[in-house]
Amino acid sequence: MPEALMSLTIRPCWGLRKVSPLRARLVWPAAVAVLIYCGSTITCFSLGIRIPDHGARATGQSDAFTAQADDVTAIYYNAAGLTQLEGTHVASGAYLWFPNYDFNGTGTTEEMNKWALIPHFYVATDFGQDAWRFGLGINSPFGTGVDWGDNGAFQFIVTKARLTVVNFAPTVAYKVNEHLSVGLNLNVYYADANLENRVFFAPPPFPEGYFRFHGTGLGVGATVGALWKINERHAVGVVYRSPFEIEVDGSAKLNPQNPGFASSSTSTDLNFPQIIDAGYAFRPIKKLKLEADLEWINWDVANKIRFRSSNAAFDGTTIPLRWRDSFAYKVGAEYEIDEHWAVRAGYAFWENSVPNSTYSPLVPDADYHSVTAGVGYSASRWGIDVAYQANISEGRKVSGSVNSPAVNGKWDFLNHAVILTSRFKF
Repeated sequence: MPEALMSLTIRPCWGLRKVSPLRARLVWPAAVAVLIYCGSTITCFSLGIRIPDHGARATGQSDAFTAQADDVTAIYYNAAGLTQLEGTHVASGAYLWFPNYDFNGTGTTEEMNKWALIPHFYVATDFGQDAWRFGLGINSPFGTGVDWGDNGAFQFIVTKARLTVVNFAPTVAYKVNEHLSVGLNLNVYYADANLENRVFFAPPPFPEGYFRFHGTGLGVGATVGALWKINERHAVGVVYRSPFEIEVDGSAKLNPQNPGFASSSTSTDLNFPQIIDAGYAFRPIKKLKLEADLEWINWDVANKIRFRSSNAAFDGTTIPLRWRDSFAYKVGAEYEIDEHWAVRAGYAFWENSVPNSTYSPLVPDADYHSVTAGVGYSASRWGIDVAYQANISEGRKVSGSVNSPAVNGKWDFLNHAVILTSRFKF
């Protein structure tokens, strides 16, 4: 950093107080580190940056589907369920998300509405085998995205940020006997991160700057599932998703340019949680399926981020996250009206993962209630499922965040989503 700039009293990117020149060298890189972790395709809701909806039939039952998993989306929900299918099955669709976030602080209000479209694709076949099934799934199980504007209350924390994590999942399932099946996914994750925020160096006449980052990375994990069909009326499913790490490598630069802020290589490690999902399905009558699921997400792995860069002003910066483990409680039902039509409904409660002490507009997390309804049509060789979802936060009052006094206040959201999945059998 040039001596002329270092001699100035610099205001932190996220704060309202002044700091020493040495501390100022570390302030905005630290904010960038958080953005890399939290930035994306979909505006965050609860459970950190987890996206749980990847099939319209499951979403219609609030994702209480682990012990059913009886269509090709089982590749994601519980691969062991593929053994219930015969022939070749293909499904594709998308989750369309309409968020509405409201913030009320001391003399400040902010609102964010940033819609997102998240596609999914699955293919599975038995290759004429009785016990084996093989498949491939592509979806986005993690991600987040925010756009608070260039002149809002959070401009020195984040203006725009995006993190996309795409999962490529080659899958195999095996039917041990008439009651027990097991499944395995190899998960290859690709991450793409972009972010922007404003940087305030000093009072006029010195200009404000804009920080931009882009990086990509790969990670590998695995998912194991089991399905125990006790009899025609009762079934139990369990899924374990392994933790994984992605090293995001890219470059960062600050405008207006000067020798101390030229584009430099930057990287950080993103740690994603292990997840356990267990479900029990019950069919009281032939046409009705009921299920209850419990999901645990080990977000405790997101403790801090260490930022690495060829620029000494960034290198070694560490920022605390201190995220916490969370649970989801899900119940759902499906009723088959006739051989073609089915209706679905569900409810879920999702716990938040971000504590007040590290709360940020990058991940506006909160406890919320999810209510869903869906309908499906099936013919001999094709089918289509549609579901609607409403996510209602309990509201959250934040104080004492280490990121900035600007985030202290009341946070609320009401989000709507529609998901559609088309199915084909060959």
